[in-house]
Amino acid sequence: MTTAPGAAAEDRRQFVHLAITGLALALRFLTPREAAVCAAAGIVLNWLVLPRLGWGLQRAGGPVVDGVRTYPVAVLGLVLALPLPLAAAAWGVLGVGDAASNLAGRRWGRPPLLGRSDRSLLGSLAFVACGTPAALGLWVFVGAAAPDGRMALAACAAAVAGAGAEFTPRALRLDDNVPIAAAAGLALHLMT
Repeated sequence: MTTAPGAAAEDRRQFVHLAITGLALALRFLTPREAAVCAAAGIVLNWLVLPRLGWGLQRAGGPVVDGVRTYPVAVLGLVLALPLPLAAAAWGVLGVGDAASNLAGRRWGRPPLLGRSDRSLLGSLAFVACGTPAALGLWVFVGAAAPDGRMALAACAAAVAGAGAEFTPRALRLDDNVPIAAAAGLALHLMT
């Protein structure tokens, strides 16, 4: 278990990241326009309101545009670019896979992966292992469809693509939410 200063705050951020993914269930009941309006409202909330509340959800010294701000932007991009069942699946990869990789990787992830001290094989495996069923489950629920092997394979490919997108170059000082959502969404689009 990690004992680094700020670990509790980072855990809190990751559990919020994970919990917000539950909102993807609403996509079953919304039109694409309504989903876009909700995501836009999330942008306003996360960019203008949350920073003023002092809840400590932003990382000190983190990316220029942090995950709290980029999460609803990523969701908006998904609901504008994809049919809602696929948007929900990609959102599952973003919300569940990314949080799982952070939580597992910070605790047990050794050694560093591909020369990145902030990435580990265990974290990437946790990303895929948790992101795949989240994507498949949300896709099935929002699309009111029966799961099949093609969907499972596409969900796994989306999780693998999202895990790969976590390697956004640190020099860019960007949060990885948008690249993860874009990679997962693109993989789903290409496989369906």
